[in-house]
Amino acid sequence: MKKLFLVVPCLNEAEALPVSLPRMLEVLDKLDSDAVEAGIIVADDGSTDGTARVLEEFPDKRVQHLRLEHSGQQGAILGGLKAALEQGADAVITLDADLQDDPAAIPEMVQKWLGGKDVVYGVRNARGYDTFFKKASAWLFYSLMRLADRRHIMGHADFRLMSRPCMERILEVASPTGDLLRNLVPTLGFDGAIVHYARGDRSAGESKYGLFQMMRFSWKGIVAQVPFCMIILCLVTFAAFFLTSVDSPLHDSMVAHGHYVRHDSAWYFMCGKAWMNGLSPYVDFSDSKGPLLWLFYALAYLISPRSWMGVFWINALAYIVTSCLLFKVSLLLTDSPKKSLWMGILLLPIYFIPPFIFDDKAEAIALPFVALSMLMACKSVYGKGGSFFWWGFAFGAIVLIKFNIAAMTGIFFIAMAVRLKGWKAFFSSAGLALAGFAVAVLPITAYFLWKGLMGAFIQEYFVTTYVTMSRVIERGDSLFAHKKAVSYMCLALAGTISSAFVLRKGKWFPPVALAWFFLCLGPYARTYYMIPVNVLAVFTALVIVRCFDGDFGYRRYVFGAIIAAAVVFVGSTNHNSYKRDYFYGRNMNLFRERAREYVDLLSSEHNPRVLYWHCGDHGYGIEAEDLPACRYWAMQAGHTPEMDEEQENCAKNLLADFVFVHTYDKRRQQMLLEWGYTHCYKPRFGTYRVFRRGRTQDYQRSSGSAEDEDSSSSSEDEDSSSS
Repeated sequence: MKKLFLVVPCLNEAEALPVSLPRMLEVLDKLDSDAVEAGIIVADDGSTDGTARVLEEFPDKRVQHLRLEHSGQQGAILGGLKAALEQGADAVITLDADLQDDPAAIPEMVQKWLGGKDVVYGVRNARGYDTFFKKASAWLFYSLMRLADRRHIMGHADFRLMSRPCMERILEVASPTGDLLRNLVPTLGFDGAIVHYARGDRSAGESKYGLFQMMRFSWKGIVAQVPFCMIILCLVTFAAFFLTSVDSPLHDSMVAHGHYVRHDSAWYFMCGKAWMNGLSPYVDFSDSKGPLLWLFYALAYLISPRSWMGVFWINALAYIVTSCLLFKVSLLLTDSPKKSLWMGILLLPIYFIPPFIFDDKAEAIALPFVALSMLMACKSVYGKGGSFFWWGFAFGAIVLIKFNIAAMTGIFFIAMAVRLKGWKAFFSSAGLALAGFAVAVLPITAYFLWKGLMGAFIQEYFVTTYVTMSRVIERGDSLFAHKKAVSYMCLALAGTISSAFVLRKGKWFPPVALAWFFLCLGPYARTYYMIPVNVLAVFTALVIVRCFDGDFGYRRYVFGAIIAAAVVFVGSTNHNSYKRDYFYGRNMNLFRERAREYVDLLSSEHNPRVLYWHCGDHGYGIEAEDLPACRYWAMQAGHTPEMDEEQENCAKNLLADFVFVHTYDKRRQQMLLEWGYTHCYKPRFGTYRVFRRGRTQDYQRSSGSAEDEDSSSSSEDEDSSSS
C-alpha cells in the first residue's frame, strides 16, 4: 500500500480550514483504500489567529498540525515535504488551504502517479472570480517565466503531486528559505503529466497576498531565473557606465567631468579611424598597442565617425559582457541566481572607481576576455571542468590588446592544468588551448602577412612597447606610494583571503590568483593597470553576500568587519576623486567651448593631418575626421629618442596640416614659425597652441597681449589641474 499526504501550507486561515479540510477528506475517502493510505499535513507558517485551535480541535485524526517558524509559503511547503518523508510518504500533493486549488482533481493526479508518473502538475484552465488585474498580471508573470525557461508550465502554481524521489531531490537542491518551487520542479528532469482544473473562489476569509506581497512573490520568481537576472544585471551595468563614463553623452552635455578629459580613448579612436581610412598599422601610425584594440575602435568609428558615441557603445558592451561572465562565475560559487545578481551589483562600484576609469583604457577592452579565462578556470576548480579552447581564445585576444595583461591570465591555465590527470590529458588540453589561441590570432596575423607588415608589427608591438613600458616604470613612482592604489590592494586582499574561509573547495585559488596578478603588475605599475584585478573582486562580493546568510554564524562579524574596514579605506582615499571627477564640474562651459573651437579649426581642412608634437592626443579633432601626420603623431609615455626625431622631422618637412604644442613650449613654437607654420588665433586659451601649415596669420599679437594670453592660460591650467 502506498502512503500519500496532502501538504497544505497556511497562514491565518482559521476561517477557511473548517470548510476546506472536510472537502479534502471527502475526496480522500473516494480513493482506493487498498492502494493508497492518505492523510493531511497542515504546515502552519506561524499563524497568529485561531488556526492552531481549529487544527487541535479538528475531529479527524488524519489531519496533522505542523507548527513552523514564519518562513513564507515556499518554506512552509518544504517543511511539509520534510515531515511527510519522515513519516514514510511515497508521494505528496501540495495545495492551498482555501479550495482555490480544486480537490476534485486529486483522484486523477493519483491515478497518473500510480501509472508511473513522478510529478503531476495541476494546471488552471480558468481563473474563477479573479479580477481583470489579477488575471492580466498572472498572465504576464507566467509568460515571463515561460520566456526565461521553456520547461516552465503556464498556469501552474503549487498544486502538484510529487513522488518520493522528486521530494528528496527538491529538499536536496532547494535553498533553506525556499525557492519558488513552481520554477524549480520542472527543471529537475522527472517524468511528468498535467491535470487541468478550474480555479475557484476562496472558501472563506481573505487572501493573505496583497499587492505588495504579490510583487514580492513575483520578484522572487524573477530573480530565481538566470536569464532575467542576467538581463537585470546588464541593464544596471549599462546605467552605471552611462553615469560614469567619460564617453557618455552626459560628459559633454551635462557635467564636462571637471574638464575636457580624454586621452587613451582618443589615441585608440585615432588608430581605428586611420585604419578604416586606408592607413596601415605599424607603418603609418602606432601607439604601441595591440591591433585587436584598434579593431574595436575601428568599429566604434564605423558606428559614429564624428562623435564619441561609438566609443561609448563599445566600452559599454565590454563591461556588460564582463558582468555576464562574472555572473556565471558567481553561479558556480553560490548556485543561486539571486545571490549572483547581488554579487554583480556589488562589483559595479569597483568597475567604475574614478582613479581607474577617468578615461577608457585598453584594460577595459581586455576585461571581458580576462573574465572569460577566469570563468574557464573557475569551472575547473569549482565545477565540472572549463574549456581549454576558450581559455586559449581569450588568451590570444588579450595578447592582441595588451600582452602584459595576457601574462596575468597564465595563472588561470595553471589552475585548470593542475586538475588534469596524467600527461596525456595535459597535452590534449594544451592542444585545445593552442587551437583557441590560433582562432583569435590567425586572422590578424594573416592580414599582416598579406600586407607585408609582420616585421613592423613585431618590432612596434613587442620590442618598442617593451622599451616604452620600461621607461615608464623607470621614472614612475611605486604603487605603494599612492594611497589609492594601496587601498584598492587592501580591498582585493581582504576579499580573496576571506573567501578562502568561505569556499567549500578550491580555497587556494583566490589568494594565489591575486598574488600572481600583483606579481605581473610589479611595484611601479600605474593605478589603472590594476583594472584586470577587478575580475577577482567577485570573491570579495561573495564574502559580502555570505555575511547576510543566517547560517554563516560568527564568521559574518569577523569577515564583515574586515571587508567593511577595507571599503572605508577605499572610500577615504578616493572621496576627492568622486567629488571632482563627476558631479563637481557643472557649468564649466569654457572647456567645452575650447573643444568646439578646436573642432571648428580642424574642420576647415578635409581629413587634416595632425601632429601632437611632444604632447598627447586629447581627441579635439574627432568631429573633423583628422588623421595622423606620421606614425608617432602623438607622444607616448616612455617615448624613445627615435620617436622624438620622427616627430621633429614630420613638423620640419611640413607633413602636418596642424601641429599642437604645449602652451609653455616656447622653443617648439618658435621652430614652427621658422619652418613656415603660422599660429592660429583660436582657441586662444588652453593647454595647447595650434599651428597651421602655410596660412597667413589673421591675428597679429603684440608682445604685451601675448604675455597676457600666456598668463591667462597658465592661470587657467592651474585651475583645471586643481579642480
